[in-house]
Amino acid sequence: EQLKELIDASQEHRPPAKSFFIDRAGCSFVNGLYSFAGLTTDDGYAQRGVEISYDRRIPKSEPDVGGKKLTLFRCTMRSQQKWWFLSIADEEQPGTDRDIDYYQHKSKEHEETEPPMSGWVTCRNAGIEPPPRLQGRGLMVPEGEDYNTLEHQLA
Repeated sequence: EQLKELIDASQEHRPPAKSFFIDRAGCSFVNGLYSFAGLTTDDGYAQRGVEISYDRRIPKSEPDVGGKKLTLFRCTMRSQQKWWFLSIADEEQPGTDRDIDYYQHKSKEHEETEPPMSGWVTCRNAGIEPPPRLQGRGLMVPEGEDYNTLEHQLA
């Protein structure tokens, strides 16, 4: 029981992924590598206590949406429920109904810290089936510190 609590706590303190690779989305331009776009500390760690997001620039060759920025981000709704979105976020008011949302995921309590790998839902206004699959890559830690996390120290 105590070991399970330690493992759960270490996962909550795990640094966010450096990037996410997204594939299998029906909107093909959504597929690709999204890089960490959150705040970092001076020594290269992801800053705690702030919303994190990941960005990807759509290739200019893509009709209609070429050159625009896609964002993978978490949004706290009025109900305090946390949702993850894959969207072209409005430049002036991101996280509002001005965004173009392609896919979304309503988080369960243990899924709030980083985007879930599966279980995404296609948004009716702009998304195309099937929803994507995500794969986290690396950790937002300084160079060479990937295995010096609480999670690895407990293992």
